[in-house]
Amino acid sequence: MSFTDRLNIDFNKLNFFQKIIGVNVIVYILYKLMFIFKYQSKFISLFSVDSNILTKPWSIITYAFIHQGLFELIFMIILLNFTTNSISNLLGNKITVNLFFTGIVTGAVFYLFTGSTGSLIGASAGISSLLIFLFLLSPNMPVRIFRFSIAYKYIMAFILFTDFLKIISPGQYGVYSHIGGYLIGIYFYYSMYGFPKLKNKSKTSSRQKSFHRKQSRVDKILDKISKSGYDSLNEEEKEFLFKQGENK
Repeated sequence: MSFTDRLNIDFNKLNFFQKIIGVNVIVYILYKLMFIFKYQSKFISLFSVDSNILTKPWSIITYAFIHQGLFELIFMIILLNFTTNSISNLLGNKITVNLFFTGIVTGAVFYLFTGSTGSLIGASAGISSLLIFLFLLSPNMPVRIFRFSIAYKYIMAFILFTDFLKIISPGQYGVYSHIGGYLIGIYFYYSMYGFPKLKNKSKTSSRQKSFHRKQSRVDKILDKISKSGYDSLNEEEKEFLFKQGENK
């Protein structure tokens, strides 16, 4: 078996978002190699979103696969892996893929409305839609950071605060693509679950208690998955997740 055949087999074994990460890494390497041919600026111009989008409509998707800095790429991989695994384990891949790509397109549109003359690159708009959706879905989910465990809502609060600082800073037009992503995540969540009804307080209270009990159990199962993987769940836990996914 040739090296190329082996790579092809290994690539096909990856799930959808692992392949997305792989494509991002390959594009990053290609971008760095463009330095040899002095083609980096043209590479960015060809695939990024800017005011010339009508002449390169493909850029509304391709911009999300370009990262100039290694730190940006690593941070994207961490967030994409975390959010997609958490959401997919509960609701499946379809909703996760739709969230990501709809967030990317909407983020690009929001950026274009700022009238910026610069270029937009990176997958942050799609990741923003995943982050806010997961926050609404499971705000108290424990997240393991080294030896510490912290509720996801505090991490999300920090992310939102940093985006707020960018909004009030001059020239930070890229953050408006995040807003487009956030709105998509919020829309997806409420289109699935609906807005809370306040007609009957006693019924609403009992429903909320039932929801919070289920939510607490979801958080614990997600924590178990993050520590030991999906296969560590027992049959009863897997059935519970399956039923939760069906109800949504």
